[in-house]
Amino acid sequence: MKSLLYALSAVLAAVLAVACSDSSGIGNSLADESVTIVVDSNFTLTGNSVENPVVQSRTLSQLIGALDAKGFGSIRSDFVGQFMPSLALDTVDITSENIDSVKLFMQMTRGNFTGDSLVPMGLEVFRLNKDLPYPIYSDFDPDGYYNSANPYASGVYVASTINEPDSVKKLSIIYVAMHLPVDFGREMYDAYVKNPASFADPEVFARDVFKGFYIRSSYGAGRISDFTTTSIRLYYHREVYNADSARYETKYYAGDYFAVTPEVVVNNNIRYSIAPELRAMVAAGDNVLAAPAGYEVEMRFPAPEIIASYNRHADKLRVLNTLSMTIPAEEITNNYEITPPPYILMVLKNKKAEFFADNSLADNVTSFYAAYNSTTNSYNFGSMRSYLLDLLAKDKVTEDDYTFVMCPVQVNMEASASSGYYGTTSSVVSSIVPYVSKPAMCKILLDKAKIQLTYSAGNQNNL
Repeated sequence: MKSLLYALSAVLAAVLAVACSDSSGIGNSLADESVTIVVDSNFTLTGNSVENPVVQSRTLSQLIGALDAKGFGSIRSDFVGQFMPSLALDTVDITSENIDSVKLFMQMTRGNFTGDSLVPMGLEVFRLNKDLPYPIYSDFDPDGYYNSANPYASGVYVASTINEPDSVKKLSIIYVAMHLPVDFGREMYDAYVKNPASFADPEVFARDVFKGFYIRSSYGAGRISDFTTTSIRLYYHREVYNADSARYETKYYAGDYFAVTPEVVVNNNIRYSIAPELRAMVAAGDNVLAAPAGYEVEMRFPAPEIIASYNRHADKLRVLNTLSMTIPAEEITNNYEITPPPYILMVLKNKKAEFFADNSLADNVTSFYAAYNSTTNSYNFGSMRSYLLDLLAKDKVTEDDYTFVMCPVQVNMEASASSGYYGTTSSVVSSIVPYVSKPAMCKILLDKAKIQLTYSAGNQNNL
């Protein structure tokens, strides 16, 4: 039966192309009354919020700071991270003694924070002395992994350039620079000279050379910032012979030889205390999403009712056209303009752990994602047809097939070259990870969600 439905798809498409376009109700007839388009939207969603206190970051976002937000709660975050080494260091006519200084650079896109941009906040950097566990989660406690009495660097930063020169104000990036011990740079250089192969494998490098840094707020509150790039720069010199002057001259250089990248372990250590207002909303039956590591929503998708609607015309040949769902979202009042998460993932409850553990992408059968539309204040899942086809092919549909979890996620894209005369490019999804970039929350209105099933039904002899 399933193969026959696929075979009829092209025929029905041709019939429908010349038919009238009125499909506002169930059972609207086409010009040829042997084919009927059925549109059914009489379905309801039910669900409830559940706490999700632990997530696996799996992101380059390095969230750091402290914020108390009315209506959201209190959140604190610091992070631990390994570093990807450069495959090659400059070794021409220099030794480790030529290393003059070392700096740690942290970069944040302007405006990529929640809270007060002018609040001075302190940072402290500590060297890790133990291998980070893997997998690692947001409730990781770094105690025992560093020496609290021996900070490698410290600094103070604000998230504003209000007092900076115009040349700095024009930049889209805010930089935080901190001096590291020069002996650290010389140690890294000597390690490379001794065994360059250890710099070719990030796992070997983290195990045998440098385990990474723990970076935390040392003081200040009122802002939580999302740094997306952290790197280590070596400053060094060499003596270069100048034939014109017949003497050696000192030349100075700098190189970014270590950086946080997707290939190494980076983890945000998050402590989030949910606001009483949010807890009261959930207790009253509201469906709340909050991130990072806050609330997600368990939801019953009305698959049995949808299948029953589809089977209402079981005496006819049917072709499934579309199944879509739009869920309205409502912003929650707070004092820091905390908005709904940019994306939400809808994944079968029994597949959620596997989805994140395997770095999966949405397959539109067991998992889907939707972007927040700030114009319509909603999330639209427009491609659920394959999911229903999969259910129709099953001998038996159980609760595991329609019990979903909705959780805030970050959907990362990368450019993909497309064939064609103009060499156009398109964006493809490269990863879907739990959302930890900044505080986010909303109330999703399951009772106002619109689910729409559309299929075509007709008699075989008339197709």
